[in-house]
Amino acid sequence: MPVLGLESEDIAAIQGRHTMQCWSSQSGYAPVAVAKAEGCWIHTQDGRKIFDLRSAHECINLGFNHPKVIAALKAQMEEVIYVTDDFATAPTAKLSRKLAELTPGSPNKKIYFSQSGAASVEVAIKAARLYQYNRVFHQGGTVDAPSQYPYPYKIISRYHSWHGSASGAASASGDPRRWFQEPLTVPGVVFAPDANPYRPHFESLERHFDYLNLIIEQEGGRNKVAAFLVEPVVGSNGIIVPPDGYLEGIRALCDRWDLLMIVDETMTGMGRTGKWLAIEHWDVEPDIIIMGKALGAYCPLAATIFSEKVARSFDDHLFGHGQSYSGHALACAAALASIEVLTEDGLLEQGREMGQYLGWRLQELGREFDCVGDVRGLGLFWTMELVKERRSKTPLRRATEKYEPTIVKQVSEFLFRERQVYVPSDKFGLWVVPPLIVTQEEIDFLIAAIKDALELAETLLTQE
Repeated sequence: MPVLGLESEDIAAIQGRHTMQCWSSQSGYAPVAVAKAEGCWIHTQDGRKIFDLRSAHECINLGFNHPKVIAALKAQMEEVIYVTDDFATAPTAKLSRKLAELTPGSPNKKIYFSQSGAASVEVAIKAARLYQYNRVFHQGGTVDAPSQYPYPYKIISRYHSWHGSASGAASASGDPRRWFQEPLTVPGVVFAPDANPYRPHFESLERHFDYLNLIIEQEGGRNKVAAFLVEPVVGSNGIIVPPDGYLEGIRALCDRWDLLMIVDETMTGMGRTGKWLAIEHWDVEPDIIIMGKALGAYCPLAATIFSEKVARSFDDHLFGHGQSYSGHALACAAALASIEVLTEDGLLEQGREMGQYLGWRLQELGREFDCVGDVRGLGLFWTMELVKERRSKTPLRRATEKYEPTIVKQVSEFLFRERQVYVPSDKFGLWVVPPLIVTQEEIDFLIAAIKDALELAETLLTQE
């Protein structure tokens, strides 16, 4: 069947010739032509059936072509697809209310819609700085050094983090992808250590918080620091589940210093960790929540969710941000249908059940191989950290080797080429992030494939 006047078999070559692939050298771009996608699987034009173990960049928690979402999109296309925010549409209004009600804290929140998680991080950072400006200059807020620059603007982020490729979001990311932007990163970001139980930086959480408190004080306290930006479960940099008490401690630090707590749920939202949001695993109420990726299902949609406290700051003061396609009605209709599937059709419960099974199978498998240093995750968000051998914990890919041809990359290529399983090749371990609709039978298929890949890794290690 012709596609835009082109024979379908030419699609891969044409895309490879004229499309830029992200985070890659372009001479080797060779995309695989897709015939269709359904459920957890991608069907290629050459007859392969490939399991998408990265859930399309964690965007398709519901799997491909979920019938309820497709039906909602078709129905909305007959009414209104997009108008500016000078007008109201039913999907945009209803989704705003739904997100305000479902997220922790008072339902009197306000939402700003973007098209990507990175764009929503930009909104969060700008809003946090504007909120602090309003607090100091319009609401009689205190500062620690009034004779110095009185406007809090610094954002504390963490070295193991990724918040997106937009300028401000990348600057606030500890991921090596930030290095592509240096030295022209946006100023005003300070990096702190993460809380990784497998590779702890401190002997106790108390010492960890002592250090974070020192960072805030030495960076100017409430005089200069605006917010603490954190992924509740670290995503791209290792799927690191924090120890209990960590996020509660971050909240307490923010309260002590009048900082805003920004939680980036771009990867972890929409049921990925077994709850609606990952932050719900802990008793913490953020000031700003960022959602993206799976929120809009098959449409680009992200949200920056402001607590009642933050939203009220802009009642009488300008919210200095805006972009085209904000509150896109078609995308909002898809998001509403996705939320209904998650919360009313039992997919959250199914995801939790399959997540427990997946975690058990991965941990059981990990004990068989000395190259598996750690198996960790939550819900259907898992990784196997690969090491040279378990005792030393020496990683098979360091931060400086993200795009180098390591054994991790060879394992990824083996899974794709030989076992029909698509996983990222640029992670720091083996990425295991299936759609929430995954079945036990499919998990068993994945475990068998991963076992073969780990056997390959150990063979390659003996040849070094």
